[in-house]
Amino acid sequence: MKLSTLAAFCCGILCCAFGVCSGSSGIPTDDGGTSSSVAATIEAGKTAGERLVLSLDGTDYPFRWAPAGTFTMGSPEDEEERDSYETRHEVTLTKGFWILETETTQTMWQSVMGENPSKWRGENKPVDSVGLDEIDAFCAKWRETAKVPEGVVVALTTEAQWEYAARAGSDDVYGGKPLDVVAWYGDENYGGTHDAATKEPNAWGIYDMIGNLWEWCSDRYDAYATDADGNGVAVVDPTGATLEQCPGDVRVDRGGCWDSKPYECRVANRGFYDSDRKGPYVGFRFVVIPR
Repeated sequence: MKLSTLAAFCCGILCCAFGVCSGSSGIPTDDGGTSSSVAATIEAGKTAGERLVLSLDGTDYPFRWAPAGTFTMGSPEDEEERDSYETRHEVTLTKGFWILETETTQTMWQSVMGENPSKWRGENKPVDSVGLDEIDAFCAKWRETAKVPEGVVVALTTEAQWEYAARAGSDDVYGGKPLDVVAWYGDENYGGTHDAATKEPNAWGIYDMIGNLWEWCSDRYDAYATDADGNGVAVVDPTGATLEQCPGDVRVDRGGCWDSKPYECRVANRGFYDSDRKGPYVGFRFVVIPR
């Protein structure tokens, strides 16, 4: 159950089991197959929205670059149907990151994990019905298969990374474009998910940040920090509440899904979900952070 209250290519290349390309499925070998390793270094992008397509064992993973920067997280008090847990505050992200251009698709998941748990089946639909343990296992196996070098992070998005990428430089309620243009939402007939990247992307070229599936974030859920006057406190590289602040393992989810109301799809809206709960409403995307 979901809860809503609470183009250019990269100039860098990877040292891992990837082809770095614009649609190829690996590095050709003498016998006509594809190589499983490329000797190079993971590098940062140069401009927001720069595109990097990696191919791991024949499956393409398109990423967009989100540069280090400072933004305002949360919603203004006059935003319609906002929640009190959306207190506006300044967030600085000191490291840029490559964020998956789409939600993790069933093809991506199955190529790494060898099975498909999704209720809404379709190769290019986002994978659903996965919990945090499974996602952590996916990221670890992806990293191992790719031979990602030490110091490079492969992980589920943090809540701050998610909102930064969803906003793509905009303070707009829906991240800079009309809701109908960028999101699958409001399905009252229980029709389920849609293929990834069939609506318009945001300003950084990222698809389905709102709608289609809610997206897991790694953070435990709690209110944002405030000062004695109730104003938001500026933070650097936040990773969510501590275990003491959020007993159990309730994690943030973001973005709304295929049956969400418009207010649930607001970029600042914060949902939460038990980390081991798996359902047809929640998926994820991951990031690769250069060292």
